[in-house]
Amino acid sequence: MPTNSRWTMPLLRISTGVFVFMWGIDKVVATAGAGRIFGHFYHLAVGPAAVRAAAAFELLLAVCLAVGFQRRAVAWTTLAMTLASTLGSWKEILDPWGFLGLTTGGTHLFLASIPLTAVAVVLVLNVDDDTLTVDGRLARRR
Repeated sequence: MPTNSRWTMPLLRISTGVFVFMWGIDKVVATAGAGRIFGHFYHLAVGPAAVRAAAAFELLLAVCLAVGFQRRAVAWTTLAMTLASTLGSWKEILDPWGFLGLTTGGTHLFLASIPLTAVAVVLVLNVDDDTLTVDGRLARRR
């Protein structure tokens, strides 16, 4: 990897980790709302305990992503999560202003899931190029 792009992967990894961390915090702070989101977008009836478990998993995943620990598994898991989120909100992505009648409109923020999913793909495809990580540090110690 050229020296001028040494920080590209850490920047993508850390910023995505912060984003996923905020998803987890949202589930902790607004557990009932998160439960409704699971029902609406993923057609899953989940209670508060399941939402809290999802939050704990997301928070752990976010920290591992941000620091670069178990980066291959974490990158793939992040891709699966962002892809599921993107696919679950397909109506909001195709009709963010309600012009097609798929939504009532006002959902243009879901468009951000497209570049987020793209970043997750980049993280998976370039996992070996990302060397400023806890994994990299542990490997150098061996």
